[in-house]
Amino acid sequence: MRTGTQRILCLWFPEWTLQRLVVAQPELDRCLLLLTERLQRGEFVRYGNRLAQKRGVRVGMPVSEARTFFRPRDRIIVEAVQPPQDRQALIELALRCERFSFRIGLEETDHPESILMDVTGVAQFFSSEQGLAEELDRALSNNRYNGRIAISETIGSAWAAAHFLAGSHQPVVIPAGELHRLEPLPVMGLRLDDSTLTKLERLGIQTIRQVLALDRASLTRRFGAEIVTRLDQLRGQRPETITPCHPLPTYRVERNLEEGISHPEAIEQLWSLLLRQLLDLLTPKCLGTRHLECRLIMEDRTSQSLSLRLCEATSDQQHIADLLRFQQEKLRLSSPVVALMMEALDVSPLETNQQELFDGGTRGHARQFSMLVNRLSSRLGAEAVLVPCLLPDPVPERAVQMHQVSDANSAEFTTFPARFHGVDRPTALFPEPRPVEVIAMLPDGPPAVLFWQGIRFDISYSTEPERIESGWWDGEYVCRDYYRVETSSGQWLWVFRRLQDHLWFWHGEFF
Repeated sequence: MRTGTQRILCLWFPEWTLQRLVVAQPELDRCLLLLTERLQRGEFVRYGNRLAQKRGVRVGMPVSEARTFFRPRDRIIVEAVQPPQDRQALIELALRCERFSFRIGLEETDHPESILMDVTGVAQFFSSEQGLAEELDRALSNNRYNGRIAISETIGSAWAAAHFLAGSHQPVVIPAGELHRLEPLPVMGLRLDDSTLTKLERLGIQTIRQVLALDRASLTRRFGAEIVTRLDQLRGQRPETITPCHPLPTYRVERNLEEGISHPEAIEQLWSLLLRQLLDLLTPKCLGTRHLECRLIMEDRTSQSLSLRLCEATSDQQHIADLLRFQQEKLRLSSPVVALMMEALDVSPLETNQQELFDGGTRGHARQFSMLVNRLSSRLGAEAVLVPCLLPDPVPERAVQMHQVSDANSAEFTTFPARFHGVDRPTALFPEPRPVEVIAMLPDGPPAVLFWQGIRFDISYSTEPERIESGWWDGEYVCRDYYRVETSSGQWLWVFRRLQDHLWFWHGEFF
């Protein structure tokens, strides 16, 4: 999702379960209505209408305690919450809002209360984004719904604005490039789980601005990857899509045989025919697949699968057929094949590039590289083909992480903060620092001689020390002085002295 190119509307219904019941049965608003939820510790109040709240009933209160606030003549209705019915009702309402957006879905939680709409380019039909939001609010009010509406650049920012900026009948529009307006909002606007919110509260971190001021690597180690993911999604630095309420089309073809086949060439001929039929469904829509599965059903009612995961969407029949052929070589069939089914599980638009006037462009090289990676993954397994991704961590052995090259989001982790630009790092970094013995001319000075596994390295030149230190809160405290040294034989080594115990280590080498 590119910041400034997409506009997302979030429509939040506070206490959606209560709203849908009152809209369907207006007379419930004149009763004491409690919606309960059964937990391991008993039955508790999940929602209470305005009359119940006036009597003193609060969310999270045991139902037995809530009943003490009732009077003898009260008309009381106590019902258990029903998440499947709530979700279905929200989907039905979302589909009634299709004239405001071409892509509508629900927030991805167990108990959704928000509708998400992609309104990119739609505002021109309503005079402005503010006009669109106000028209939607009027349509909801006419049907007795009370929603909070916000429009922003990303799903995360629109969700935060709807929950903490928008008011009843007061839609909020965050203009492009003004996401900084969300920084004073509470950390609950990041859509974090309860345990993470509790930890942040104990540390006195109350706003999104305070979270943004913290080191990303420290956040990941202390709170997990979710908090960094949510920050990136809020600012549009990591893609997040809306899953449509309408069921997505399936792209699947299959063939049943009257007699089983077991010869490899006959099986290949069958799946080649189905592959052509499957691609004929995708190609007219300019679609390709990143995950293809071919399932073979045998006479003994067992099945085996040929599964392909590609690093980018493709509809190249020859390339896919070559990869499937690699997979077929690994099959050991227990009986003849009587049915075959092929399905494109991950479908996305094909990347379109302008044709180059001269040969030698980079686009062709990138495509050839992708095909090479696909072949290696097919032969060796996706877990064996990895790409190094840099992380913003000053400790060298923690500054890189390996990801599967077929991971669609692996590029999102490949960052190199500006504070590390220009820093000299060795060509080869050892997985673990190697302990060495050192003779130094001065107690705290650079090494003059190194000994490693009986090998002597005489040092002819060394640079000034570079101090690398991590925070005490990172778990494993690191405090080191690194030196780049040249041996008498011309080798350039990267060594450091650990300041806690003054031991020396060899960590890398420059070529």
